[in-house]
Amino acid sequence: MDQRRLEYFIAVAEEMNFTRAAQRLHVTQSTLSAGIKALESDLRVELVTRSTRSVQLTEAGSAFLPEARAALEALDRARATVEPVSAGLRGSLTVGMLTSMTVVDVPALAGDFHRRHPGVRLRVAMSQRGTAGLVEDVKESRADVAFVGRRLRDEHLNVMPIKDFELQLLVAEDHPLSRRDAVRLADLASEPFVEMPIGFCQRELVDEAFARAELTRQVLVEVSDITTIPQYVMRGLGVAFQPKTFPVHPGLRAVALQGTGLSWTLCVISSAKRKPTRALHAFMDLLPRHIHHERAF
Repeated sequence: MDQRRLEYFIAVAEEMNFTRAAQRLHVTQSTLSAGIKALESDLRVELVTRSTRSVQLTEAGSAFLPEARAALEALDRARATVEPVSAGLRGSLTVGMLTSMTVVDVPALAGDFHRRHPGVRLRVAMSQRGTAGLVEDVKESRADVAFVGRRLRDEHLNVMPIKDFELQLLVAEDHPLSRRDAVRLADLASEPFVEMPIGFCQRELVDEAFARAELTRQVLVEVSDITTIPQYVMRGLGVAFQPKTFPVHPGLRAVALQGTGLSWTLCVISSAKRKPTRALHAFMDLLPRHIHHERAF
């Protein structure tokens, strides 16, 4: 099976767009399309459905993706046994990200990694479904490693905790609760909330806490970037939870939570079921020097 065709398929599967995949691989769209068709002909199955507006993997394509990745990884390891060390690493590495994360300086980490291993194609991707989407990406081989907001217990994952974030309530300074030293969840059941979408770690954590207390709440506004939540609270759209390490902007007040300790943990995860590539080992070796625990998030 031709290695280049496998690389074409993986790029299309990751980008879900022929134009972007062709640009990433520095080939023409016609060359890319011909390579995918040739691979489908070899396998005697359709891997990708194409339309003028979208690209989707077929059921066979979804099943083939992790195997295609594994095949390229095996080729990379095979080369490593005969190539001199000076030849360096090759292959690809996809890193899943949370929005607005600064505790890990990912641009600096990526730059450091690229200088040391220029032969590895590095891709940084974000999931619109937060931690839930990133976990799925790692399990389904769409990402090699990901930063998530939950300390997971899953036999399919390797999990390394980085930093804990304890939550507090954030309210506008003219809100009646701003005069309180502390509040309980029961005090908040009637309040509208500004919150992360379902799938994001903080949303799941708080929803579970309300459910355990047999309480319900109304989420009025959903935003996927945690750092923008204070702007909506400031304009009277609701109250919100925010990590204590985050700055409290003028016009807002932080109120302690009583009777419940809500916190989530920034972690880095990788698959426990797939043999790690040399590129993943190299990335994880560099990670500790780019963690800044003093940063808010």
